Amino acid sequence: MELRYLDTFLVLADNKTFTEAADKLYISQPSLTKRIQKMEYNLGVVLFERNTRNVQLNYYGQIYLAYAIKIRDLESACDQKMKEITTTQNGITVGAIPSINEYHISDLLTAFMKTTGITCALKTATSGKLELMLKEHQCDFAFIKEVSGDESLKVLPYFKDILVAVLPKQHPLTNRKSIEISELVKEKFLLEPINSRPYNLCVKLCKKAVFTPNITYTDSHIENITSLVEKGMGISLLMRQLTADSPIVAVPIRPHIQAHIDLCYDASEALNNEKVAFLNYFSKNKYQFNDKTV
Repeated sequence: MELRYLDTFLVLADNKTFTEAADKLYISQPSLTKRIQKMEYNLGVVLFERNTRNVQLNYYGQIYLAYAIKIRDLESACDQKMKEITTTQNGITVGAIPSINEYHISDLLTAFMKTTGITCALKTATSGKLELMLKEHQCDFAFIKEVSGDESLKVLPYFKDILVAVLPKQHPLTNRKSIEISELVKEKFLLEPINSRPYNLCVKLCKKAVFTPNITYTDSHIENITSLVEKGMGISLLMRQLTADSPIVAVPIRPHIQAHIDLCYDASEALNNEKVAFLNYFSKNKYQFNDKTV
């Protein structure tokens, strides 16, 4: 069966009139009628109940619709996979948490490409999404914060960071060397997105200190959070590296909370020459870009 006839069937089933379906397909009504009739002839059954006003799927049409949708979705998935393969041919795809500049991931990838001539396609996402992307082969490697412990992933240490209280310069606690979480009980919290790993960590720490944080704002853009902190709209709990270039004060919290950013890949994945080259480059050169403690 020709796939264009499948599209014809799906459009007619959705629009329920030959006039609208023909307009959507940019063909004449007689051409549309001929296509549907040819489909029905090849299948040996009538798919539509017709009247002067519209068409409706009959019993056979309903059965055929379910399979037609599956075929269309498979075709779409196949096209997407072919595009991914074509895009990453002679190169690799690297996933990373959004803070690629703060953790010098972009510097590392740029240096790798200049040194080896191997191209890197970069995709940013949350840590949880990145783990899923590795399993679904949407990327070859991923820089992930606080890997979940999935044994199917190979984990290579890259960067260590600590959690800090982010305060406006005029805040009374800015002169402290460290701050207990319990001292923040009356603060307004500006945090990363709800249900993200950083958000959940902050809520968990506050509840351990026997209070529920007053969260007044969430955002995936760290610069928005630090800007609001600077203006006195509240405080935040962020990784220290994310605040390095911000006009605010970052004070370590107690208990001491450390986070790890690791390079991960699917342990069962076959490594081609480009992937081996990236792993070798990472192992030999990561100390130029990380905090030199891992």
